[in-house]
This record gives sequence, C-alpha cells and structure tokens, in this order.
Amino acid sequence: MGVIVNEDEKKTRNIFVRMLLYHWTVQPIVKSPAREEREKYLFLFWKGVLFNRWQLFASSFLIQFCCGSLYSWSNFNAPIDILIYGTKTANKAPNTFYIAVGMFGTTAMLLGPWLERHGPRRGLLLGSSMFGIGQGIAALALYKKSIAGVYVGYGIFGGFGLGLNYISPVSALQKFFPDFRGVASGFAVAGFGAGSIVWSKVYLPLMEHYSLPETFAILGAVLTGTMLLSAVVMRTPPNDFTAHGLNVRGEKVDATTGDTLHHDDKMAADIDDKTLDLETQKPVHDNNERAPIVMTLLQSIFSPDFGFMYLMFFANQLFGLVALSRLANMAEDLFDQTPTEASNVVSINGVFNCLGRLVLPMLSDLAIKSRFRANPPFARKIVFLFNLVVQVVIVAVLPTIIDRNNYDGFRAVMWILTFTYGGGFGTIPCFLTDMFGPYNIGTHPSSIMRQISNP
Repeated sequence: MGVIVNEDEKKTRNIFVRMLLYHWTVQPIVKSPAREEREKYLFLFWKGVLFNRWQLFASSFLIQFCCGSLYSWSNFNAPIDILIYGTKTANKAPNTFYIAVGMFGTTAMLLGPWLERHGPRRGLLLGSSMFGIGQGIAALALYKKSIAGVYVGYGIFGGFGLGLNYISPVSALQKFFPDFRGVASGFAVAGFGAGSIVWSKVYLPLMEHYSLPETFAILGAVLTGTMLLSAVVMRTPPNDFTAHGLNVRGEKVDATTGDTLHHDDKMAADIDDKTLDLETQKPVHDNNERAPIVMTLLQSIFSPDFGFMYLMFFANQLFGLVALSRLANMAEDLFDQTPTEASNVVSINGVFNCLGRLVLPMLSDLAIKSRFRANPPFARKIVFLFNLVVQVVIVAVLPTIIDRNNYDGFRAVMWILTFTYGGGFGTIPCFLTDMFGPYNIGTHPSSIMRQISNP
C-alpha cells in the first residue's frame, strides 16, 4: 500500500532527505507552446526540415555506435603498457577499462532521474562534453606517461560521459514509439554492438600512423563531435503526443478528444510527487484489463517485479559474460586456432550480438501486433524464456563439444549464445517500459545493467 506524505511532514524532513527524494522523483517535461513549435523541425535553429520521429533512429544509432567504442578498449592495453612501462606485461592499462565500465553503469543509474527531468538533449550535451574532456586528459596523460591520468581521463570522465549518453537515446525512443517499443529498444542499443566491432578495426590503423596521444586526441574529436551533432536533433515528445492511437504511456486515446479509452496491462510511472493506495486501482473494463498501478521511481525499483526482472536479466547475461569475454582465448587454447582465426571469430561474434539486439525485441513486437495479440509484458517474457532455455541447452552440450574437439560446433553454439545475450540487452528497455512506464526508463535499464559493470 502506498503512503501519502502531507506537506507538514515534508517540511520537517532533513534537508538531505529532501534532496534525495527530489533527485529520485521523476517529473515529465511539460513544454511551452513556443518550444513545441520549435521542435516541429529537425533542427531548432533552422526550419528547413520537418521533424519525424523515425529520424531519431539514425541519431540514436550513431550515439550508441560511439558508445560501443568502450568495448574495443583491449586494443589499447599492450600499446599503453609498452609506452608507459616499457613492457606489455605490466597489465596496468586494463584497469582503465574496469574503471570506465564501473563509471558507465553507476552514472547511468544515478543520473537517470536527472535525465528524465532535463531531457535527452541536455543529457547528451553533458555526456559528450565529459567524454571529450576525458579523451583530452587521457591524451595529455599518455604524452606525460602517467597511467593515473589515463585512469582519470578515460576511466572516470570517459566512463561518465558514455554512461549518460547510453541511456539518453534509449529513454527518448521509448517515449516516441509506444506502438513499436521492441523495435525502438532493439535499434537504440544495436548501435552499441556495431560500434564494438568497427572501432576495434579502427584503433590499430590509427596507432600505426599516429602516436598514442595523437590517436586519443583524434578519436576524442571524432567521437565527441559525432555525439554532439546527434544530440542536436534529440528530444522528447510534445505534451499531447500520440502514435497510432497510443499516448506516451501506451494507453489508447480518443483521436478527437485525447481522452484515454483504456489501459494496457502494465504498470505506469507516477508523475506526481505522491503515491496512491494501490488497492484502490479497479478494473476499468470487463475484459480483465486493469488500470496501471501508479508507482514512484523508488517504489518501482524496490518492487518484487523489479527484483525478479533483475534476477532474470542477471541469469540471461551471466554465462555470456563469462564465456564471451574469453572467446578468443578458448579458440586458441582449447582448439589450437591461430590468433587471426580467433580474432575473426570474435568479429563475427559481434555481428550476432548486434543481430540479437535487433531481432528478438522485434519478434516480441510482432507477437503483440499479430493475430495472437499478446500482452506486451508477456511477449517480452517469452523472449527471455527463449533465451534462458537456449543457454541451458548450450551449457549442457558445450563440454561434449570441447571433449570432441569440434571447433565448428563450438563456433556455432558461441554465436547462438551471443545472439541470445544481445537479445536480452535489446529487450530489457521495452520490457521495463511496459512494466513501469516511460518516465522511469532513464533509470531502470541502467539499474538492472549495473550488475554487468563489475567485471
């Protein structure tokens, strides 16, 4: 049961408690008529091109593509250790990746409510600026041969910027596509998988032609510039936005009056500064559809549903994190493959990761819109059930494949595993939106994915 807090109780609270509650209170952005008029166009400073929500797909993909550069960091480990310590066995450079991934997850989780209050454009401007500053610090640190400077620059500043930039387009697309949440979810994060493939092929040629400090400066300019340009067109929907008869929350509305006709079976975010008695929510139709359960951000995070989803996502990613991070080593050590072949396997693996992020959430949308008319959360659950079943089968057969030295079979099961691994990342944003509404989406995915930021 929710608790209604009156104004007197609010005033007597400690200032730090009030600040904490304010930060974790999600308020949707209410736009002025002048702002809505400006945002009818793709560029706020030029009225030459009308805005269309599908244009955000390209912007989101580019942003995620740049964020995916994080997972190509391993290419820098040996060159940085050699530059600073004179030997690649120092193993100090890999710590930069761990710091960056930790900052990535923590920033995305803690700044989610701030992002929902200020919008994706400001989030991207802040995140891109922090990343650019971090690249500059790292370049200077490499010039001075300071590993601590690399930790601070790329690890802290860079991880902060990439974490904020990762959640910004995900949040925006979930609001703009209540009718295609799976497609929006998958496309938003597919760029991340594509980036991890492409940037690993870019780093080595750059380092062959330029010094390490110059390489970091060039990459900082290219990545930061791309993300800043993409931020210019990012936005949230107008106040009265609907798509195919659905508002931002996914509720059907009357085309003429804008009144809600009925609610989908999901939980929506609370947009007020108080909670409601959950037991007062009653069915609004005879066909077992019920009104959304109104929950604050903190209530939803501590709800049993969110806890079970956290465990579900953890189970979906656990084996993939352990196995795929050592894929090249397994190919070389267990099957006596060459480093070139191992590198090729990893590259193809990235393609399956990207495909999983795209295809599986799209299939969940198809189940919702097909003649089956599946309930949205149920369709997402089926995707995760499929992923878990496939991974259990792979865990069962993998020892036999290794014992028989069946390299072709090994590659096949690893690529299938990666497909389901990526599918989990692609499906979780739309699943969380279906369950808890679009105004908590800035925090929920990052709270769940925070578990993977502890390598």
